Amino acid sequence: MNVAVPVDYFFQRIIESSLYDIKQQTGKKISPNQLRGFTFKRKHANGVVSTMTVTAYQPNQQYAYKMQTGRNDYYVSYNVAAVDEQHMQFTYEEKLQGKSATINANNHASGFLMGWFRKRRFKKMKRQIEADYRKQ
Repeated sequence: MNVAVPVDYFFQRIIESSLYDIKQQTGKKISPNQLRGFTFKRKHANGVVSTMTVTAYQPNQQYAYKMQTGRNDYYVSYNVAAVDEQHMQFTYEEKLQGKSATINANNHASGFLMGWFRKRRFKKMKRQIEADYRKQ
């Protein structure tokens, strides 16, 4: 996905969101350099508690985490690359691994619909970040 903002601005927004989530869930204020390997429990709006582990942090390049619930392991990666000073390329990758064959089958069946919602959510996020950047 092409985004009309500098790569450092976009990446900083991702990291600020992660640091805010960690502070809200743990009460700990950590620096971006402490992200890689950081693990914490997160309570979601639906009551599910997951274990979150930041698996990669490379400034202005990649942020990734693993989220484990009782049913699934999610592997998520945000990758960014500068196109020029005011534009960047954003790639989101997600892998979902169920804890059983039945859960994997259910994940596969619902994957198409969830993918559509996810794509829509990212387009909305892109527009919001671009609008916020233009307001500066």
